[in-house]
Amino acid sequence: MAYFGDKEDQELMNAIKNGEADKPAEPAKQNGLLETLILAISVVLVAFQLYTAFFGSFQSLIQRPVHVCLGVALIFLYQIKKNDVKTISKKLDVAVCLAAIAVAIIGGAYIVMNMKAIMHPNFSISAFEGVLAVLMLLLIMESARRSIGAAIPVMAIIAIAYAVFGKMIPGTWGHNGIAFNNLITTLVYSDRGIWGSITGTSATIIATFVIFGSVLFSTGGGQTFIDVANALTGRSTGGAAKLATIASGLFGSVSGSAGANVATTGAFTIPMMKRLGYKTEFAAAVECSASSGGQIMPPVMGAGAFIMADLLGAPYLTIAAAAILPAIMYYFGVFFAIDCAARRYHYSGLNEEDMIPLKEVLYYKKSLPVFLPLLLLIFFFMHGYTAVTCASYSLIAVVVLFIAVEPKEYKQRLHMLFDGFVSSAKSMLTTLSLIACAQILVCLISVTGIGVKFSGLIMELGGNNMFLAGIMAMIATMILGMGMPTVAAYVLAASVIAPALVRVGVVPIAAHFFVFYYAIFAGLTPPVCGTVFIGSAMAGSNWLKTARYAMSISIGAFVVPFMFLFSPALLLVGAKAEIIRCSITCLAGMIALASAGMGFLVRELKVWERTVLAAIGLLLIDPTIATDILGVGGLAVMAIFVWLTNRKRTLSPG
Repeated sequence: MAYFGDKEDQELMNAIKNGEADKPAEPAKQNGLLETLILAISVVLVAFQLYTAFFGSFQSLIQRPVHVCLGVALIFLYQIKKNDVKTISKKLDVAVCLAAIAVAIIGGAYIVMNMKAIMHPNFSISAFEGVLAVLMLLLIMESARRSIGAAIPVMAIIAIAYAVFGKMIPGTWGHNGIAFNNLITTLVYSDRGIWGSITGTSATIIATFVIFGSVLFSTGGGQTFIDVANALTGRSTGGAAKLATIASGLFGSVSGSAGANVATTGAFTIPMMKRLGYKTEFAAAVECSASSGGQIMPPVMGAGAFIMADLLGAPYLTIAAAAILPAIMYYFGVFFAIDCAARRYHYSGLNEEDMIPLKEVLYYKKSLPVFLPLLLLIFFFMHGYTAVTCASYSLIAVVVLFIAVEPKEYKQRLHMLFDGFVSSAKSMLTTLSLIACAQILVCLISVTGIGVKFSGLIMELGGNNMFLAGIMAMIATMILGMGMPTVAAYVLAASVIAPALVRVGVVPIAAHFFVFYYAIFAGLTPPVCGTVFIGSAMAGSNWLKTARYAMSISIGAFVVPFMFLFSPALLLVGAKAEIIRCSITCLAGMIALASAGMGFLVRELKVWERTVLAAIGLLLIDPTIATDILGVGGLAVMAIFVWLTNRKRTLSPG
């Protein structure tokens, strides 16, 4: 499970644009001590996470500071590794990084060693503890800035200023203010601030799944996903695009990151589609759309889903089960849109020499270490085990099976496994720094009461109308999602926007899925669409045209969440009959919207036909029986009309 932050995404785009992505790295003089330190802390971090996964986590003020502080130390060690110490500015930055590492180790150790005193009701901070708390807050914000950019740290600084100086703000948005000592005590010396429950999710569930995903991919899982997709869809119309969709969906269901997904599977699928004559923008858009959907596809779904389970106080299995139907609907819509486009533009399947026989893909030495652990993961989830236990048992299965299928190569395979475990430490860094910084915001949103005020504003603008409130919530969430990674956008939206939807009558799980979807798919929406930027940079395409195609392909993701508001049946909340009816009407809506978006249904569509189909798709958002009958009936009439006119034109002489 790899996570890319804004910084990594930008570096990847720049490398691709400059033609450097595929160039071999220049030989560099490696600092032996630095490499040893990075390896040692990586091993300690992974060993700590594995120990607590198998034998139980420690108390919150031990588990969470160890997880975050070791990770933050690694962030600054990697920063030193990247620096060219020949320049004065870089030397100064190395000094800053060394100081930050010292603060991380000392601060984390101090909290762990004094945990009992800190948790005492009469605890009050000394001058040393006050200085250390300020340094820890600066450390967390700076590590987040270096990992994901300035957006979250700047918002955290604004939130701290608002908390301290709130009494100086007149009117509704003012508050009594929080004494600075009380503020830093809450943020650093309690389990409500940077060591809060979301950090706890990162320090247990997310970390374990990161290790599982990293090891799975290091043992060949990523290539196996691509090969399976190749064998299943390669020969069909638009086979290369469908291959990209399946491969990215499989990859994304374990990786949980759209950026990492595009960078990994896109390196193979985008050039393949271009080679077969696909429009450059369309090729990039397919990869971006399919990769984004991975975050809503069980069994893993990425960090956001684990945080949702924590915020709702629900078992992860409940969240994963609720995500199944919407994910199926989304990928059905993507597949249908791709098929329409492929038929419209005459995109063929793969060449025979590019095909991989299914029996070769399913050969037990290749498939068993990948698919059996995933099946075990689902099995354990279904039988009520905790998420950490499920991931731990599945990780054991990966290790055992990977060695067992080729016992004679055990030395080489042990080395590959070790690399996978070590690399998982680096994969944790963006998420843990982001979440620790976001916890400052989450804590202060609650303490200052601004969350309730913001919810009231949405309700006031929406006029207690569910649809209008949904429009406001969608806009607010997508604005957040355009400027920051999915996890951060979802955490903030879940703190201030989801409660507003609940107050107008939306079921809590539906409200959270609503903002979760828009936090994800904001990455496809101009003007700031990070996922599209990566895909278009890899393809060498126009990013705005790529975004337009991606939104057309993924149009269901922008419409289906409104079905959650009016009826949570798609999330398996409600009677079976209602769930079945909503599923059928949702499929019909996907067909109508995909056809309208791609301009094809049996034949190329006219503007008025596309308009009617789009209207039908939007009509099916409303779950009432009358609109369902009208929408499904309208789709049937349009399909028959298009088929008859196409048949008449085909049979006409000349």
